[in-house]
Amino acid sequence: MQPAQDYFVQLLTKALVAGASGRPVPVINETQLMEQDLGVHEMIRGKKVDVYWMGTDAERERKLRPIRIPLDRGLIGHRRFIIQKRMQGAFDGVMDLKVLSSYSACQGVEWPDTKVLRMAGLKVREITSFERIFQEVASLRCEYFPRGYFEGYSEVEQRKATYPDLMFYENLILEYPFALYFFVNPKDEELARWIELGLEKMIDDGSFVKHMEGHPLTKVAFPLNKVKKLRWIHIENPQMPAGTDYKNPRYWFQPDDFK
Repeated sequence: MQPAQDYFVQLLTKALVAGASGRPVPVINETQLMEQDLGVHEMIRGKKVDVYWMGTDAERERKLRPIRIPLDRGLIGHRRFIIQKRMQGAFDGVMDLKVLSSYSACQGVEWPDTKVLRMAGLKVREITSFERIFQEVASLRCEYFPRGYFEGYSEVEQRKATYPDLMFYENLILEYPFALYFFVNPKDEELARWIELGLEKMIDDGSFVKHMEGHPLTKVAFPLNKVKKLRWIHIENPQMPAGTDYKNPRYWFQPDDFK
């Protein structure tokens, strides 16, 4: 199992256990890897998928039932870049959005953050295959691949034999409000409340953050202030649903957490 898959499966399992209230905890059976839009379709059909974790936007929240607790406390919206090692000097010189806009990003097809980047004036190439994105960056058909605050470490490590010249550039953060949520079919309100209750209990007893600090996918990001002299570029995310309370420290990391 890939680290990202394992992170969310473990978190979902812990939430179901925490919120069970005496109910038998269901066994989580993983489906085959599918693109996010297909996952949305299957959840609406109510056939193959009961729970799917993915980035939110207003359209997805209209179609599905979101559990509005960000599964990484918003770190996914703190983007650092997978780049070619020989591009490090160039990115050392990126101080603002104008300079960053002279480079091209690679993103997956129909990813919600693709629109966020484009609406901020950044150049984006959409790639159909996740694995092909690494090939595109390695061959400089695009100069950077924005990843969540922690994602790039394991992704580069897993592919170092194939793409030894890739690196995760830590010193620059492209930041915008963004959240990964668990989603269920709108008819599965009982399941949604169960997961929600479990996640809330994990926040209360500290096991949510402990999960992040202990899991191989996310523990490399801690402590959040380990990289000194971070450069920040902030952009807006017009696709975030109205009322998303990303300044609430109960659910979201705040700027002071990185200092």
